[in-house]
Amino acid sequence: MHKFLWLSCLAWTTTTLAAPLPGTELPDLVEKILPGVVNISSTTVTNYTVYGMDDFFRMWGIPQERKQTSLGSGFIIDTQGFIFTNNHVVEHAKEVQVTLWDKRQIKARIIGTDDKMDLALLQIRDPGHEIRFVPLGDSDKVRIAESAFAVGNPFGLQHTVTLGIISAKNRTIGQGPFDNYLQTDASINPGNSGGPLFNMKGEVIGINTMIFSKTGQSGGVGFAIPVNEAKILIPLLQKYGRVPRPWLGIQAERMTSQLQLYYGFVSSKGVLVFNVVDSAPADQSGLKQGDIILQLNGSPVNEPNDIERILAKLEPNGILNAKVSRGKRNLEIKIKLEELPRLDQLPQGII
Repeated sequence: MHKFLWLSCLAWTTTTLAAPLPGTELPDLVEKILPGVVNISSTTVTNYTVYGMDDFFRMWGIPQERKQTSLGSGFIIDTQGFIFTNNHVVEHAKEVQVTLWDKRQIKARIIGTDDKMDLALLQIRDPGHEIRFVPLGDSDKVRIAESAFAVGNPFGLQHTVTLGIISAKNRTIGQGPFDNYLQTDASINPGNSGGPLFNMKGEVIGINTMIFSKTGQSGGVGFAIPVNEAKILIPLLQKYGRVPRPWLGIQAERMTSQLQLYYGFVSSKGVLVFNVVDSAPADQSGLKQGDIILQLNGSPVNEPNDIERILAKLEPNGILNAKVSRGKRNLEIKIKLEELPRLDQLPQGII
């Protein structure tokens, strides 16, 4: 059975062959970017109690600690020592240690995390040495079948380089509300989590996150978070230590020809609003059950995930411009956003 697998553990790797772009000297390129890629070791502590009984049948308990270490990858994004990795590499960590290209080991501070997009921002400080970083590219400009290479620490083998192509863009794999991955056949394995996926200019275009495998090892189907989606979270993670996200307060469903025929809707595009939460931003702004959302801030909306991706780029307390079909009319509705409440306070499927 195939499974999606996180990549933060020990493993080994192989290389998939693919040709670099004409005129590109890949070894020279790799030498320049390797110092900006790091190994990340995080330690979590689990508390538990060992129970027993004495000769007088009295129960006793001794508190114990269990330490677990997780290995992953990351990359330095600026001279201030900020590092991107996956949230699942450092989640619940009591201590995080970064190993640099020159074998220096530095303790890292967790600046912020976002479990929805599986991202974490760390920081290291070493005033006695220069901190090397890698440039961030533009993942929107990535083309299918262009060459790409991954760098990481599969199975603890530091700074392993594997080469392949971009197999697909905007891949939805059912892994959460911000499902929008780059797919690559560059070999990535457990331990590559949080490491960079580069284009042939040596720019980071993605953050390697998971593989599709039935063996637990690379089968040539890996997924990376597009770097453009990570870039917009940097100031939020630095400011709040988390990503405060807005919400509309609706349940939505993709418009289909069956829905259009059954309800007699004029539009065959957009997303149907089939429930509005009382007093939520959508309700207060006049959005109604049965409305069809066509656009948000000028971007087309065809899936509920499209709404969540647009909201992910906005801060709470902003204004969202919605183009809506209601009956035979098209309306423009301004929605004043608010921060998403705790998820356990909401019905399932609320955006």
